[in-house]
Amino acid sequence: MLLTSTLLSLLLTATSPPTTAAPTAQAPPDAAAAFARLTSLVGEWQGTAASGRTFTVSYRMTAGGTVLVETWTLGSGRESMTMYHLDGSTVVATHYCPIGNQPTLELASADPAGDIAFRFRAATNLPDPAVSHQSAFVLRLIDHDHYWRSETYVENGEGEAEAVSYQRTR
Repeated sequence: MLLTSTLLSLLLTATSPPTTAAPTAQAPPDAAAAFARLTSLVGEWQGTAASGRTFTVSYRMTAGGTVLVETWTLGSGRESMTMYHLDGSTVVATHYCPIGNQPTLELASADPAGDIAFRFRAATNLPDPAVSHQSAFVLRLIDHDHYWRSETYVENGEGEAEAVSYQRTR
């Protein structure tokens, strides 16, 4: 009888559902939806940082509507550019910096009604990861005429973020 109750107990334990839930993997962000939201930025923008610095940024579509071009006017004859496009199940942003390096960032998260975040993936012409380069940024689309952006640059191995609020001018 003892053998029967032991076997029954083992059988019940083996077929019972676990008492703790296994961790669930977080679904990847919807890249197509995030890219579609980014395309709503097409136009001209003026931004102001807490420090008082101002920025002029424009967005336009190219390559048959498959690439969003972000152009920063940094001064007379000086600009930087970031190209956004879908790459399989993610969105990639390659930043062409006046410093001379080209960090590529990929979609890290995208809240359907909130932030769109990018993280560093790789870079060209970056001889040392401690050298100044863009390592992350977040866009928050507030409404048709306003957005907020925080960028993190690495300088001497340390990350520093700057947030800017933008208003559409055209």
